[in-house]
Amino acid sequence: MPSPYSVKTITNIEQAKLLENEWRILTEKNAEIKTDLQCFMSWEWLSQWLETYQDYILNLKIICVLYHDEVVAIAPFYISATNTWGVTQKALSFIATNEPEQCEVASEFIDIAYSILHKEKISELLSEQLIKLNNITKFSFKDLNKNALMYMVCQKIKAKMITYEEEVVGYQFINDINNPPQYSVSFLKKKKRILNKFEKIGNSKYCQFVIAKDAIQALKLYEKLVELHLQRWQQRNKPGVFSNNYFYEFHRNFIINCFKKGMIVLSAIQIENKIISVNYSIKWHNTLFFYQSGIDELHKPNVSPGLLNHLLLINYCEKQKIECYNLLKSSKIHDYKGQFSQVSDELINITMLLSNKFNFLSLIFYRAKCGLKQLLKLLRQKNI
Repeated sequence: MPSPYSVKTITNIEQAKLLENEWRILTEKNAEIKTDLQCFMSWEWLSQWLETYQDYILNLKIICVLYHDEVVAIAPFYISATNTWGVTQKALSFIATNEPEQCEVASEFIDIAYSILHKEKISELLSEQLIKLNNITKFSFKDLNKNALMYMVCQKIKAKMITYEEEVVGYQFINDINNPPQYSVSFLKKKKRILNKFEKIGNSKYCQFVIAKDAIQALKLYEKLVELHLQRWQQRNKPGVFSNNYFYEFHRNFIINCFKKGMIVLSAIQIENKIISVNYSIKWHNTLFFYQSGIDELHKPNVSPGLLNHLLLINYCEKQKIECYNLLKSSKIHDYKGQFSQVSDELINITMLLSNKFNFLSLIFYRAKCGLKQLLKLLRQKNI
C-alpha cells in the first residue's frame, strides 16, 4: 500500500505565495503552545522578506510535507552563496535569516510550520530529504529555539554530518504583563524618578507619549527613528543598519503593508514638538515585540528616553490587554533588558557540514579559518 505521505519542493517565489493559507493554518491554528508564536513566523514578515531580499536567494527550497494531498508541514528553506578564500560555499537556512551582517533583519525562533498530529512523521521525512542534498556546503540555522521542530531534525541528522556545532548566542527577554518580574529596589526607585520627571516636564511644557494612529503618522515616526538611529551610530563612527537600502526598504514596506492590520506600534516621546525617542514594535497575537529604537542621546534635560519609552509601552500593553512585552534577543543576561523583564528561552545557532567529497575541502578551509581566529584572539589577549 502506498504511503499517504508525500513531499514536494517549492523553488520560486510565485509558487511560494500560493502557500499563504496553508502557512497561516499551520502556524496559527495548529500551534502547540500559543505563547511560542513569534512575529517572525507571521506570513507578513516572511513574505516581505522574500520580496525584498530576492538578490540573496541563490535557490529557494521550501519543502512541503503532504498527507493525503493536504499540506501538514512547510519548511521555508533557501540556499545562499558566499565566497571565502576563492571557495564558494552554499548554505541552506530558513528564509529571513543568514543575510549578510550589514542588512540582516535578525529574525528569531523561525521554525518549520507543521501540524502537531503528524510531528514525528514530518521530522522523519524532512531528515531524509536533508540528508539527500548534495549541492550545498552546510546547514546554517540561526537563533533557534530548543523546542523547535527544526532542532529535533538537526539532532536526527547530525550523526550523518562531517561537523556539528551548536552554540547558545543569546536569550529572549520578556515581561509578562499579568505576572510582572520582581523589580529590584534600585530599579523601582529609578522607574519612579523617570516617570515623575516626565510628568513634571509635561506639566510645564508640551510633552507627550505618542502612538501612531494612522499609516502616514507611522511612516513619519519611522523616518524619525531612522534619523535618530543613524545619528547615534554615526557618533560611534559606524554606519548603522538603516544605512543599508535592503534593511530600510524591508521595514518601510512592512510598516505600509501591516499597519492597517494592527501589527505595527510606533511610539514616541515628544517634548516641545521635538521627538527624542521612537520605538518600533510588532504586535502579533497577544504579544508586543520590541524590535528597534532611535534615541536622541544629546537632549537635555536627560529623561532616560530609551527606558522611559519602554516603561510607557508596558503601561500601553496593560491598557490594551496585551499579555506579553517581548524585548527579543540579547547576548548578555545582565544588560538593560534584564532591568524590567525576565530571561526567557535560549537562542541557538547550529552549523553542520554535509558529508560529501566537496565538503572535505571546505572543512579544511573552515578549520583553518577557525584556527586563525583563535590565534588572533590569543595574540590580542597577550597584547592586553
